[in-house]
Amino acid sequence: MSEYDVVVIGGGPAGLAATLYALQAQLRVALVAPGLGGKLSYSFQLRGLPAVESAWGVDLVRQFEAHIEAKLNAFIPQEATYITQYNGGGFQLTLADTSLLSARALIVATGAQPQRLHVRGEKEFQGHGVSFSAISHTPFFRGRNVAVIGGKRALNAVAKLGALANRVYFIAAQDHDLGGAHLVEKVLRNPKVYLFRDWEVQGISGDTFVTGVDLVAVNGETRTLTVEGVFVEFGLLPNNELVRELVACDEEGHILVNHRCETNVPGLFAAGDVTNVYSEQVPVAIGEGVKAALSAWSYLA
Repeated sequence: MSEYDVVVIGGGPAGLAATLYALQAQLRVALVAPGLGGKLSYSFQLRGLPAVESAWGVDLVRQFEAHIEAKLNAFIPQEATYITQYNGGGFQLTLADTSLLSARALIVATGAQPQRLHVRGEKEFQGHGVSFSAISHTPFFRGRNVAVIGGKRALNAVAKLGALANRVYFIAAQDHDLGGAHLVEKVLRNPKVYLFRDWEVQGISGDTFVTGVDLVAVNGETRTLTVEGVFVEFGLLPNNELVRELVACDEEGHILVNHRCETNVPGLFAAGDVTNVYSEQVPVAIGEGVKAALSAWSYLA
């Protein structure tokens, strides 16, 4: 069994930053991830605009990748499948090929994935009008018509887009509480915001880019809204399966960490989108990965 001071699980921005700083601390470190970079970013393009990298910090993450590829001797391109905690401290990891690793400390940086609508056109137009992050993509939609799908979580996206877009169609997902009346009234006070309460998205249409969103009402009526953007704002699903039974999580499944990226399990740290830290952005994940590595170093010392 291979033994390490720190094993980092996850090769996205948080995991790469944690690995880099653990290397600089002269720790015996292994990185377990199917690949490097994670679901870092995808280029975003609208009609009349060139394709751009929509996440800040992409270049820095690429530098991390190159450094780790050159310096790290223990990059293991596999999935971790199981974690056992030793009674006296430390952890054992089982990998997909059934091989074992031993670690005095763990850093979990397994990221998250967006909750999808699973309708026609959603995947086809991702990056060409379909977005899962209003934080990243709102500035592209100045003067354009957009649709936002979601519940209470989507209100902030509607508010941000309402300041820049021409029209914002807010399709309130069924069975989702919109929360306090004051917040809803504040958002809907904007004359550019149009609320659709009893409608569901049936599909997203377009050519090279999004041109419309197809709706059906509870009474069977259908309608197509002319838009250039569709924001799916149900939030992210944290990839917590590996440690869900081991650490404390919030009601949405995010691993609970303190300001030092410590979980409730001594020696187990977490960073990035899998945690409850605000917000899901590359620079935030990088900073959290650095903090996790420094905290693990202090723990081991």
